[in-house]
Amino acid sequence: MTSPIGDRDRSDVDRAIALVDEATIVADASSLILAASENPGGTELIAVRVLETIASRLGGRGRRSTVAPGRPNIAIRFGPDPSAAVPGVLMLGHSDVVPAGEGWSADPFSPRVRDGWLTGRGATDMKGGLAAALQAMAAVHRVRPELPLELLVTVDEEDLATGIQAHLAEPPKPYRACIVAEPTDLAVVVACRGAANLEVEVRGRAAHAGRPEDGANAITTAARIAGWIADDHERMRRGATGLLGSATWSVGRIEGGHGTSIVPDRCTLLVDRRLMPGETGAQALGELEAGIARALGHDGCEASASLLMEMPGFETEPTHPLVSAAAGALEAEGREARIEAWTAACEGGYIARHHGCPTIILGPGDITGQAHQPDERVRIADLSAAARAYARLILALDP
Repeated sequence: MTSPIGDRDRSDVDRAIALVDEATIVADASSLILAASENPGGTELIAVRVLETIASRLGGRGRRSTVAPGRPNIAIRFGPDPSAAVPGVLMLGHSDVVPAGEGWSADPFSPRVRDGWLTGRGATDMKGGLAAALQAMAAVHRVRPELPLELLVTVDEEDLATGIQAHLAEPPKPYRACIVAEPTDLAVVVACRGAANLEVEVRGRAAHAGRPEDGANAITTAARIAGWIADDHERMRRGATGLLGSATWSVGRIEGGHGTSIVPDRCTLLVDRRLMPGETGAQALGELEAGIARALGHDGCEASASLLMEMPGFETEPTHPLVSAAAGALEAEGREARIEAWTAACEGGYIARHHGCPTIILGPGDITGQAHQPDERVRIADLSAAARAYARLILALDP
């Protein structure tokens, strides 16, 4: 693929690329890593304050929107607000990180630069991507100040997605495109499954284990429900097609019972359901309720299911101009333009559905090999390549 940027615009691209500074990206990413924002277990406010400082230095303006005490979303804007005449480009990220956990070779929140890598919790997911996005937007703003650019940074992405849910209460805006800066190892992700978290509660009847027939065993019934979930998962996988394959089921946790001598009267299942684009959590809940009804049997147990969280998926056609522009931007950086689907979930589906804009995921770092692990790290060369690719992409989207 070749970049759609014409010769007329080449000087803008060259000037913007010249403004991207790798040392500044590393310094800003390091400041964000120092602003520990573990979720659950802390708040994102300290990281939001750092984002405000960076944005102000780069010429952007930040607007907080409080989601919960100590947990504000922040929208950082460069240039005018988007309008029907001049739609904006939206970049998306989140300020929280997963808990550091055990196994680190040094303090997780003391960033370390060594041998071309930046190490620290959030280096990959996704404070490195935030620093690269801000650097790119500031560079574009310097050469094209009339373009509306926005970086939306939400809270609570790693847990219950309350930050993006709060954003959905705002009116839709005219965005030309959304670029999610999550780590894709600099591949262009055009399709992403959504996710639904569900809970199943099984209610039985306690009895002495010496006469189990006097009770109703909630764990036994829960096992049958888990069996139905496994069978339905296999049914969906057999019909897998396209980039995303199929929806999936997975039982992530089972809890119940009081001891070996008591027939358990309660058991709870926590269930993950990956959603195909266009599917909803309500649909998954309906399927699960139908499966529960078939699995219950006549042993005296009852069961109910509830939807705890929903994150929609999205899919952008690989031939869409946004995808072509992203591929061209990577090729201009000497990178392979890989077009992929993602097995993880992200908040891009909310944006695609709410604002009606084409969406891709493109960011530095490896979501499976580096994120959510001890000694999380990102290659510094990928941070600067991402920033330059973002700048090229934004300018290529200019009408």
